[in-house]
Amino acid sequence: MQANKKEQIRETAIRVFAARGFHYSTTDRIAEEAGVSVGTIYNYFRNKEAILEYIFQVELEKRQQFFASLEGDQRPVRQLLTDFLRMHFQAILDHPDVGQILIRERHFPQLETLDFVVQFIQGVPQTIAALLEKAVAGKQIRPCQTAVVAAALFGAVEGVVREAMLRSDHAERDAILRRAPEELVTLFFQGLEP
Repeated sequence: MQANKKEQIRETAIRVFAARGFHYSTTDRIAEEAGVSVGTIYNYFRNKEAILEYIFQVELEKRQQFFASLEGDQRPVRQLLTDFLRMHFQAILDHPDVGQILIRERHFPQLETLDFVVQFIQGVPQTIAALLEKAVAGKQIRPCQTAVVAAALFGAVEGVVREAMLRSDHAERDAILRRAPEELVTLFFQGLEP
């Protein structure tokens, strides 16, 4: 029951933060939309920053679990990265409000002190870098600065999500997110050569 209430608050906060922005949202508003008392929110979260941090925590854990499921997978790194990007973009297709939050709410300096916001911003590129290091060791890709390449790929992913989230036409937004995995992996592996 408690896990369900915490999840209900998280889901409601996602909607509220996406619609109003983190700074214009209040725990009162989240409580009202969740159909719970403000006191109930404080049973699970110390403040609205803790709710935002939990949103990032859940999203980071989803991506880490996916990467963990790839452990020992012998397919080429190109396919593994494509699969990861499909999972990431599909999560945003399934829940566009989360995409809105991942892009918009992580850029405020005071939020960069929240552990799971920082862990998301650093953790996803670090996990990609580890995958690339294995590919370098296995001679699937050329030797490179894997941290730099992973940061560039993560930046490109964020850029695509931001571009998609700015589209008012949802079909257009969804088309960008669906095409993105293959386009990004092809760009990184082949460049723009014809």
